[in-house]
Amino acid sequence: MESLQDKAYNAIYTKIMNLDLYPGQQVSDKQFEEEIGVSRTPVREAMLRLRRDDMLYSLPQSGTYVTRIDLKKSLDARYARQLLESDIAKSIGGTVSDDQIDQLSAVVEEQQTASKRDQIQRFFQMDNHFHQKIYEFANKQNIWNWLISFSTDLNRYRLLRVYDANLPMNRLTQEHRDIINAFSDHDAAKVHQLVYSHLNLMLSEQQSVLDKFPDYFTNIN
Repeated sequence: MESLQDKAYNAIYTKIMNLDLYPGQQVSDKQFEEEIGVSRTPVREAMLRLRRDDMLYSLPQSGTYVTRIDLKKSLDARYARQLLESDIAKSIGGTVSDDQIDQLSAVVEEQQTASKRDQIQRFFQMDNHFHQKIYEFANKQNIWNWLISFSTDLNRYRLLRVYDANLPMNRLTQEHRDIINAFSDHDAAKVHQLVYSHLNLMLSEQQSVLDKFPDYFTNIN
């Protein structure tokens, strides 16, 4: 059974990761007591855990704030994921089944629907689900979980990217379709190249995101 501290922690963590609490925003235990419906002690314990996890930080005589997105950490997580995921995708490039291809296609259709309805959170959820499927098919779910554990900065960056109107969502869905087509052709080398290129988008789109959300980042240089 989930403890009150865990309930508070998970609720605040989700708000941070969904950008319901924006980077740099001031927060308080009283605010979370009211929003989550949990008393002060478990809320404060949860906030202490979040400070240890570098999701919140406190300034003397000022208050507690949501940690800004560390661009260097984001880039490092992207680099690790690009190398691992492209190789993992290649390892199953010649053996993905029709059922697995149908699963990937269904996720992209969900993404497309979310894009048309401007459901950004749903779109981002399906984007993650698409990539998670690749690890699942390769029996590498533990690697996915490990990557997620140190990708908090990267994933907040990726969600901001979806909020940047200058960077259309259909570019992501089209690249997902291209990856599916390569899986369908059982072309492992092309799967590797497409996944590698897809996870390189952050580098080409980075300046647009930084220009749109300049106050949300730290460690830019």
